[in-house]
Amino acid sequence: MANSVIDSKTDKHSYVLGAEKVSTTLTLIETSPGNFGISYKSKYSGIKSGSVHGGPIAVSGDINKKVHSNPDVTVVVSNYSKSSAHISMHIKIEVDTGTIIGKVTIFDDTLGGKYGTNNLQNIVDHINKNAVAFQQ
Repeated sequence: MANSVIDSKTDKHSYVLGAEKVSTTLTLIETSPGNFGISYKSKYSGIKSGSVHGGPIAVSGDINKKVHSNPDVTVVVSNYSKSSAHISMHIKIEVDTGTIIGKVTIFDDTLGGKYGTNNLQNIVDHINKNAVAFQQ
C-alpha cells in the first residue's frame, strides 16, 4: 500500500543576516490504517551547503526527542490530536549548529487533516466489510 499524504508544509528561515538559509518540508502521511509518520526534506546553504531527506518517522503522540547527533537535532511534537477521521500535531525542529549562532529552529508549524477516506484500499475494505454485514 502506498502512503497517503495528509498534509505537507515548508518552513524557511534565514540566519546571520541572511547568509545562512534553511528550507524544511515536512509531510504527514498515513503509513498504514491508523498509523502515521513524518517524512522530511531539508536544504541548507551558507558556510555549508547540502540537503537531507528521510522518513517516514513514526508518530503516535507527543514527543521530545533528539533524533541526530553532530549536529544535534531535536524534534518536539506537541498538541497531538487524533480522532476517527482527523489528525493534527504541532512540530518544532531545532538544530544546534555548533557555531556562534547556537540553536536554531528550522521548522515550527502545525500539520494535520483528514485521513483514511482518501485511501482507495480503505474505501474498498469498508465496502467489503459492510457488504458482509449486510448479507448476514
